[in-house]
Amino acid sequence: TDSGLGNAEQQSLNIRVLKTYLRPEDGSRVCKRLRNNSMIPGILFGGDPTSNVLSSDSSSKLLLKTPWPELQRELDRYHRRFESRVYDLTVYEDESDTEGTVHRVVPSSVQRHPVQGSIYCANFLRYHAGRPLKIPLTFINMEESSALKRDGYIIPVKKYIECFVEEGVPIPDVLEVECTGLKLKDVIRIDRLIFPDGVKPIDTLDLSNFVIGPVRGGRGASTAIDGDGNE
Repeated sequence: TDSGLGNAEQQSLNIRVLKTYLRPEDGSRVCKRLRNNSMIPGILFGGDPTSNVLSSDSSSKLLLKTPWPELQRELDRYHRRFESRVYDLTVYEDESDTEGTVHRVVPSSVQRHPVQGSIYCANFLRYHAGRPLKIPLTFINMEESSALKRDGYIIPVKKYIECFVEEGVPIPDVLEVECTGLKLKDVIRIDRLIFPDGVKPIDTLDLSNFVIGPVRGGRGASTAIDGDGNE
């Protein structure tokens, strides 16, 4: 069974679940001991107006220790997209606590060991519908582009876009970029991005200058037949 699956409501919103525990102490020695016991140190921070939690209140910051298998499960499934997902994080007082307190969060400032690549710090930021999310981009229908079919490629200038997701709307894992009909030297812009209902880019984004990336390629792409049947 997938222990990251939540209840029916959480699944309908594409929100998975994680569990973690409070840690009473901070400091590098304590954190090293935790890691040696497969517990990853971190903090929960940020405000949430829907729960009357103020980021300026010192009690809003919680010291956490998250079991490594919890993080490994999500990293195996989502890789680098892990930090773009929303989770319901249950924080338990200790191992004897059977209820815990649920916080809606997004992983933030996840730090990896510079050599081993393993996570050695996992922080979580409280999430609510008014907080922007960095949603990764993915390219679809690349086979419908004559240039991309014949050794053309996209140089992604932007790999994600910051969006607001309305309350009650499923949170997308990715946003799709439509590639049908792309030709060599085309520049992919915002008009090829498919936004689901209830998902929109943040207001401060300059949509007129938002470039996802250009189409480049070698000889094969340059001689590809265009959409009008010309070479």
